[in-house]
Amino acid sequence: MGLFDFLKVTVKDEKKTAPRRAGPSNGSSSVIEFDGKSFPLAAISHKGFVATGFDGSLIPSQTARITVRVDDASGKFTFAATVTIEEVKGGSVSGAWNMLPPEVEATIRKYLQIRKQKAGK
Repeated sequence: MGLFDFLKVTVKDEKKTAPRRAGPSNGSSSVIEFDGKSFPLAAISHKGFVATGFDGSLIPSQTARITVRVDDASGKFTFAATVTIEEVKGGSVSGAWNMLPPEVEATIRKYLQIRKQKAGK
């Protein structure tokens, strides 16, 4: 027994499970993420987003830093953004981008155009 054996602590290695994502049934795994939580992305535009399954952890007029992950048949991209929460109602949250870089805005517009073309077919 060593002099400092009393300092040894046994730590149980618990694997953290990611928050459950209840995404749309169309094979999409598009989400917004913040504070280690993710919520299914219902809509996105060059002005903002709407997410569902929201737990109410943000309030209207609050500014938040989020990560947006779009991954569906129309496109796959990820970006971080600062948003102002506009509305929290009925398990959904909507927010407006504060300052979206031009290349991200262009990517969103192109994604929406591809989605519209696929919907029209």
